[in-house]
Amino acid sequence: MGTGTKVAIGCGIAAVMGGVVLAAVVFGGIWWAKGKAEQFTGHEAKIEELKKKADAVPFTEPADGVVREDRLVKFLEVRRRVFDVYAKHKDELEAMNKKKQAGLSDLAHGLGVLGEVRMAQAQALADVGMSEDEYRFMVQQVYKTLWASEVAKASPGPEGASAPTLDVPPANIALFRKYETEVKQYAMGGLEWVGL
Repeated sequence: MGTGTKVAIGCGIAAVMGGVVLAAVVFGGIWWAKGKAEQFTGHEAKIEELKKKADAVPFTEPADGVVREDRLVKFLEVRRRVFDVYAKHKDELEAMNKKKQAGLSDLAHGLGVLGEVRMAQAQALADVGMSEDEYRFMVQQVYKTLWASEVAKASPGPEGASAPTLDVPPANIALFRKYETEVKQYAMGGLEWVGL
């Protein structure tokens, strides 16, 4: 057998091996992506199931805007659970935020963390019996009352004198001051912008 034949056979074998490796990479990538897509849709289905359970709890916004203490405690439990996930990934999220140019893996990781946070929130809402409507109401009241409480502390005059001008019931200010440490601890600015 001549040198040219040996080279041709070697090139043929290399081409076949290259094709096998390429096929393995392509099909492996497709298999991996399919698994991730199934994982994502399963994750989303579980979140939706938990939200339906939570939303089965009736909620009517109080006409006077006064927050009941037992509901605030439940809200804080939900926030604590979400905060636990947020805190677990805080350093990673800050590192990604500081990067000048995020890559596809950073985006995928960030979406994974967001999914984990959403799952924690949905599970907590279902567990404590709080609908999404009530949760949104509580978020609104917490931030509004927290702000009104700070304004009332800074303004001269009787306790809570500025509350009526801020449209916050004085009872809410008193209640939120009682739980001020937890309210401030579990404030995760920015998460409300993504619906959490």
